[in-house]
Amino acid sequence: MLAAHQPGHRGFTLLELLIVVAVLAVVGAIGVPQYVAALRTARVGKARQELVILAEAIDSYADSNGRLPLTLYQVGFGGRSDPWGIPYCFLNYKDGCGDGLEWAIAAGIVDPAAIVGSSATAGAASKGRFLSWERPQGQGQGQGVLQALDNVTRNEASERAREVLASLARRTTEAEAESLTDAMLQAPAMTFFAGVPTETTRRRDRYMFPLNTDYDLFSLGPDGRTAASLGEPVGQDDVIRANNGGFFGTAAEY
Repeated sequence: MLAAHQPGHRGFTLLELLIVVAVLAVVGAIGVPQYVAALRTARVGKARQELVILAEAIDSYADSNGRLPLTLYQVGFGGRSDPWGIPYCFLNYKDGCGDGLEWAIAAGIVDPAAIVGSSATAGAASKGRFLSWERPQGQGQGQGVLQALDNVTRNEASERAREVLASLARRTTEAEAESLTDAMLQAPAMTFFAGVPTETTRRRDRYMFPLNTDYDLFSLGPDGRTAASLGEPVGQDDVIRANNGGFFGTAAEY
């Protein structure tokens, strides 16, 4: 026996489904790009704000010590990631130092042949040094063993720090050695280079003028890449410090 038809209960027609799909497509076409643009603007703003904070820490260190730090690890921001999850980049022009190495080589800022200590150039004759340090872990050890491990670790860190300082073209101080050693002991891991030719590390604008005369500080931006000259398209999305701190923003705006 057939069930009686229940009025008011019917499915969607094909035309109605097509209308719904079309409306969703229009909303997506309008809303998604706006969301992506808003997210990018927010991330750029956050990167700009964090660069200002990092620059203040660097300037404060320089005021207190008479010299720029060799690495962001010395001011407590080593390995600090930008809103895209990539560590901020720092270049100390005077000493030819910078955090990380792969990005600098990829951008043409550092010639790998100028580095002693990188796996690709072991035995190179130049004075530049590449330091990759990972602090030994002593979890699960007894107090006496842990103390001995700490002493060995400090001695090793101090020796490695002095090797890096020896690559610089100037006389360094005991305070610098201690500062770098302390940074190494406080960081779980750190990577930076020192003593490379300073002229090649200077990033430039689209007219080939240096962005800064003291140090460079920037985010690689959404694409995670940059170039020695911001005239290159790959560097236009960088969030940068320029004019010795007079400008913070995207390279495209500079």
